[in-house]
Amino acid sequence: MTLPYLMPVLRSVLFIVGGLMFAAITEQSLDESARWWPVLCIVFNVVTIAALVLVCRSEGLAYKDLIDYQKGQLGFKRVLIIVIAMMAIGVGGLFVFGLAVFGYVPTTSIQPIPVGIAIVTAVLLPITVVLAELPLYYGYSYTRIAAKTGNRLLAMGYVVFFYALQHSFIPLLLDWKHMLFRFLSFLPLLVLLAAIYGKKRALAPLMIGHG
Repeated sequence: MTLPYLMPVLRSVLFIVGGLMFAAITEQSLDESARWWPVLCIVFNVVTIAALVLVCRSEGLAYKDLIDYQKGQLGFKRVLIIVIAMMAIGVGGLFVFGLAVFGYVPTTSIQPIPVGIAIVTAVLLPITVVLAELPLYYGYSYTRIAAKTGNRLLAMGYVVFFYALQHSFIPLLLDWKHMLFRFLSFLPLLVLLAAIYGKKRALAPLMIGHG
């Protein structure tokens, strides 16, 4: 079964191909089109969710089975600790690797877009990204690769690599420093999430933290 290995690659392909197509269709350079990455991300999240639904149906499962919520997983103290840890490590990674790669923290991903679109994006982006990414990388691929190979470290390494890699193309800029910075910035956080999920197999608290 190759789908657990192929699905993590899907996100990177979507951001690369979709980013190039969007720039070409709108007749913008990649630098100019970079400001629209949140809107593109919502579209690609919807595509990812749809792909997960189809894959689950092919296995005789429902999408919610990937999340596998169990009563008691969302204790306030536990979720609060996860949220704080994710924010600290996520923001910390941006600062540390921004300084390491550029000597400053880039603001490429923070650019103005029309207010109406920004408001809609602020609502839809967190919701769709939560339903797309963690269920794909950890709920689906990690679980199946670990079961198939019997090697949890291999499964973790595989999904974490591609999870970090997708961020290299958000937004899509053909600049190696930008891509390296984005890849490294998210790596510590994704390793932490993989370790927590590998131990507890509770996706819901991580999804809340991500949102």
